[in-house]
Amino acid sequence: MASTAFAQPSQVQVPFGCGYAFPVSQTHNVGSHLQNDTWAWDFRMPEGTPVVAAAAGVVRVARGDSAEGGCDPKFAPYANYVVLDHRDGLESQYLHFSSVSVKPGQQVKAGELLGYSGKTGWACGAHLHFKVARHDGDGWNNPSVKATLAGYGDPSLESTVAGPRCVNPGAFIASRGAVITPEATLRAALATAARPGVTAEPEDTVSWQRPAPSPSAGAPGDTSGLSAADNASSTVAAGGSVE
Repeated sequence: MASTAFAQPSQVQVPFGCGYAFPVSQTHNVGSHLQNDTWAWDFRMPEGTPVVAAAAGVVRVARGDSAEGGCDPKFAPYANYVVLDHRDGLESQYLHFSSVSVKPGQQVKAGELLGYSGKTGWACGAHLHFKVARHDGDGWNNPSVKATLAGYGDPSLESTVAGPRCVNPGAFIASRGAVITPEATLRAALATAARPGVTAEPEDTVSWQRPAPSPSAGAPGDTSGLSAADNASSTVAAGGSVE
């Protein structure tokens, strides 16, 4: 597989589905974003939001069997996650899924569905924890590196970040079993627009239907939208070790 070309600092796409827009609820070098997570972002979003690959790569590790989480560091080992290897010494990490749609070794394109947001692990509410990292080891939580989001640079706290416009959404979600209908699209747009601090244009918003659960999928919960502190040691899905 060809290496993904990154600018300096590393530039990646917005890591959630087209037509959605959400606020940044935690930025860099603050709260839980210290040490390996210094350059991470948190995005506050409802549970069940589609999370997509920020760049092409191969799934290095993935976990989707947890249904546990809470606003306490003791829940950190229960996070669901995906880490993509971009074959250039860098990887991207996505945390707190309610369910995961990919498996280790699977190749994915930029924008391809990885799973659905949630609040598993150390999370005070449903959100996505995202970072670009240096591939220094086989665990799930390698050191973050400075990165930018295409079209947004390094977004600040409570700024709103939007996914790309949905030009041809079926192109990359058909293989994941997703279904898009005009009625569901409108419902999703209205529901998203009604949330404080969240914007969406109805004509650009996609309704994503969950694929049939896999044996490793975690159970979904409620749709709270609190900001969160997250990320500590967690179980590595593939090897079962703790980092």
